[in-house]
Amino acid sequence: MATKKTTTKKSPAGSGRTKTSARGTSSRARTTTRTKEKPISVARQVWALVIIALAIFIGVSLFFDVTGVFGRFLKETLLGLFGAAGYLAPVIMIYCAIVSGVWGNKKGSTLKIVVACCLVVVVSVAVHLFIKTEMPTENIVKSLFIGGQTAKTGGVVGGLLYSGLVKIFGDIGIGLILILLGVIAFVVLSGVTFEEILRAVFPKEVDTDYEDPEADAPFVEAPVKEPEPAPDRTSSFAGALFGRRRPPQVPPELKKEFDIDVKLDENGVPVSTPAPAAEPAPAAPVSHFSPDIDSLFNKNKDLFADKPAEPAPAALEREEPLPVPEHMVEVTKKDIIKAQNEIAQTIEQTAEQEKPEYKYPPVILLNKDAKQGRTDSAEELKLNAQKIVDTLKSFGVETKIVDVAKGPTVTRYELQPSAGVKISKITGLADDIALNLAAMGVRIEAPIPGKAAVGIEVPNKNVSTVYIREIIEAASFRDGKSPLTFALGKNISGECVVGDIAKMPHVLIAGATGSGKSVCLNSLIISILYKSSPEEVKFIMVDPKVVELGAYNGIPHLLIPVVTDPKKAAGALSWALGEMAKRYQLFAEKGVRDLNGYNAIAAGDDETEPLPRIVIIIDELADLMMVSPGEVEDSICRLAQAARAAGMHLVVATQRPSVDVITGIIKANIPSRIAFSVSSQVDSRTILDMGGAEKLLGRGDMLYYPVGAAKPVRLQGCFVHDKEVESVVDFIKKNDTVTYDQTVIDEIELKAAQTKGGHGKGGGADEGGEEDEMLQAAIECVVETGMASVSMLQRRLKLGYARAARIVDEMEARGIVGPYEGSKPRQVLITKLQWQEMTMRKLDEEQ
Repeated sequence: MATKKTTTKKSPAGSGRTKTSARGTSSRARTTTRTKEKPISVARQVWALVIIALAIFIGVSLFFDVTGVFGRFLKETLLGLFGAAGYLAPVIMIYCAIVSGVWGNKKGSTLKIVVACCLVVVVSVAVHLFIKTEMPTENIVKSLFIGGQTAKTGGVVGGLLYSGLVKIFGDIGIGLILILLGVIAFVVLSGVTFEEILRAVFPKEVDTDYEDPEADAPFVEAPVKEPEPAPDRTSSFAGALFGRRRPPQVPPELKKEFDIDVKLDENGVPVSTPAPAAEPAPAAPVSHFSPDIDSLFNKNKDLFADKPAEPAPAALEREEPLPVPEHMVEVTKKDIIKAQNEIAQTIEQTAEQEKPEYKYPPVILLNKDAKQGRTDSAEELKLNAQKIVDTLKSFGVETKIVDVAKGPTVTRYELQPSAGVKISKITGLADDIALNLAAMGVRIEAPIPGKAAVGIEVPNKNVSTVYIREIIEAASFRDGKSPLTFALGKNISGECVVGDIAKMPHVLIAGATGSGKSVCLNSLIISILYKSSPEEVKFIMVDPKVVELGAYNGIPHLLIPVVTDPKKAAGALSWALGEMAKRYQLFAEKGVRDLNGYNAIAAGDDETEPLPRIVIIIDELADLMMVSPGEVEDSICRLAQAARAAGMHLVVATQRPSVDVITGIIKANIPSRIAFSVSSQVDSRTILDMGGAEKLLGRGDMLYYPVGAAKPVRLQGCFVHDKEVESVVDFIKKNDTVTYDQTVIDEIELKAAQTKGGHGKGGGADEGGEEDEMLQAAIECVVETGMASVSMLQRRLKLGYARAARIVDEMEARGIVGPYEGSKPRQVLITKLQWQEMTMRKLDEEQ
């Protein structure tokens, strides 16, 4: 066994106790030995002296003008960058030089240098916060630099940081951040821990009533006066600021050691030795409790004596049996019959109950108006107004500003021209005004309807978003009596604007891709969901793009699922024509002229059911016009002409406002228009019959031209997010089940099959209505072979080329075969079974 020498420390006199501690060459002893620190290099010390000298030079330059051009340059630069915080720069430089040159090898010295340098930036921001100087709008850096030299701002660094943080946290948030950074800097630089700060602020109270339980013990240690420790550099404030604190040193006079041999085993564990003989115990035990507690214990010793265990409650005998649970009671046949009758009665009552009332979605599902950013100030508006007047004056047009209306997207400057000035002179200077204002574009409204002024609309530098919740919560929307009231947006004056489809009575929405057309449709649908129940309004939605309106599938307002097949859209419009005819027949029977009169009669007659209003929404008209222009154009025109009184309204949208999509007949029958941003004045004239839409800014900026208005009104359309649409639709689906009208679906399918593949007016038949006698044989031939071509019909039916080609075109028009694919044969679109069903249906119709 190995032996090792240990040391024993003797306790103060009179204690009779000893303490032993290991001593020697163990690993634990070696780890506790302080390693010798690496000396500071000469180069670092030289740099420290240079920095101290430079700090003194800068300090003199800041307070006295005796350091020449270089000193003035340093002063102006420091104050321009940091403001009044620049006066701290010499102190921070001296501190960093001392830390780097004297205690540079100590752990944490680099962190202290970095924190000290950042302290100047923190003070610079704090100076700018307390001075409360308004941020300049032009030449920000130059203005902050000059203001910092005159102590009017926090310098370039403080001003820019403040302007960036104030938008996020505000003044109170910045103040809290600065206080936090100041406390962190104090903790890092001084070495004082956060625990010590808390103890200094909230000192722990000492309980004076506490009695030492060993006060009556026989062995009491005599008090020993501890010698005062030797003065140490690290115990002072400077030592805490620049270095690490040393642990308290033990006085050398208390280190009395003597050697004892201790045997160790192979693993280094001490081997136990026989314990010394125990000292005789004292005659009487010594109590460690106070006299009062001892007396209490002796008086109530019976309470602590051992007692026989009492029997558990479960072991006790009961005189009465426990009650049997209800679910264990035997059920008789009579009880089963009674329960069956109750269930049948409940089911019957449930079946007789009416459909649950429609629960309108709450507005909390929609986003609130977020805190907007910085808006154009009044000074900027005055400056722009003066620029407009000066620009017109330079071209010989005398005007004066009479009013300024600031909207969410544009600001309208209302000018009153002097006598003898032509309005055409002002409208011709739009590009010159935009050039002087550095604006993207300027739209001139001359004159403003109802005012003797010319409006010049200039885009705002800071655009505000209009959320749909603002419009829905507005009084104009809540007080709207029509069930077809919908949210539009805000006008130039910032007022909420709503529309009424019942008064329009049809509307055309057009604009370029990404201008806000789909968002406008979503706003219209969501508004009606908030305004009307399924018994009041029904929708038919046609979405050839598939992805726009598919989210509304499943709501009770839909008559049928969203139509995504362009070929079925013509069938939906044909059904709408038939529904319109049925409604007029009902109106004639009741002797009323429109839907309002019919519903008024139905309200007092239990046998007559009220009819809902039907809104037909077509998201992309161009796709329908490419598939079947004849049927679509005829159906839209007939509905637009006569469906208003029947309570049926069209909302047609397209992103291709060209004359082949928005034809003259469609424009003549749809009087209300909404135009979004377009690429050219030609497209604007196609939509509005006038220019102006090419000047719009996009992202919801629109021209609203309802029926009866003298001129279009510029609005900023409300914004609704896709997540808001999902939230509203999910709420409605959870509280109401959808019941599609299967008869409507079947009728639309039938009409779509009849007009499938039609091109031009009249569908698939020839204009004269005559049919080639070989057409039936040609269809049977191509259905059996599964392919179609002109040459095959020539061989099989012995026809000439011209006749065979006409028959193939006729089959394509009827939807029997596909389009021409070059050298490949045409594809057959129906099966033999479908052709037989079509033949049988035709025979039944003839009979």
